[in-house]
Amino acid sequence: MILVFSLTGCSSSTDTSESESTEVLAESEVESSSAPFNETEEPETGADSAEETAAETTEEPAEEVTTETAAESAGETAAESSEEAGGILIAYFSWSGNTEKMAQMIQSETNGDLFKIEPATPYTDDYDTLLDVAQQEQSDNARPELASQVENWDSYEVVFVGYPDWWSDAPMLIYSFLEAYDWEGKTLVPFCTSGGSSFGRSLDKLPDSAPGAEILDGLHVSGSSVDGAGEDIASWISSLNLA
Repeated sequence: MILVFSLTGCSSSTDTSESESTEVLAESEVESSSAPFNETEEPETGADSAEETAAETTEEPAEEVTTETAAESAGETAAESSEEAGGILIAYFSWSGNTEKMAQMIQSETNGDLFKIEPATPYTDDYDTLLDVAQQEQSDNARPELASQVENWDSYEVVFVGYPDWWSDAPMLIYSFLEAYDWEGKTLVPFCTSGGSSFGRSLDKLPDSAPGAEILDGLHVSGSSVDGAGEDIASWISSLNLA
């Protein structure tokens, strides 16, 4: 992930998650138990023939106009493609919905395109089971398979990458995303939601997974504070001087 390195990316609260587990997988502090892993285009006469022939001759210039129009259209399309280069992408992974809310707020400030990072095999929606899965993926340094890829990657210059904090790190799925693309010449802007542990170790690991990217200052928002974080998000984006 202008590019949003939502490296490792978090719609309702689950008070029961305020245990030690909540501290570990902080984003789920405002968890929705029903949410999935996502912070879950006829014969003619001779006379008639002569008249039509003359008419066709008269209409030939119109064909030239059509050709010119097509050329102009192609030029406009090329210009539009050129304008698309340097675009902004907001890529995020969200299990409880908190990171998704934050991504939508960023979009409203930047007019960027949203892309949801999802695993090919969805994560469980059971919080306790998720804790074990997340810990095992970290232990294995796993790279879960992605469900989809970003189209027109080269058209984005700035990529925001958002994720929840899991066990003081980004979900391993975020590293799968980062390592799937060429970051040379792009700007990566991380954002994160959690219950208080901020980005954890993820900021130190981003450069290795997104070599060549310029990584800007990220923003962490507590999962329980996302709904009221609009002003903080706007101020942060303004400070990035992306324009």
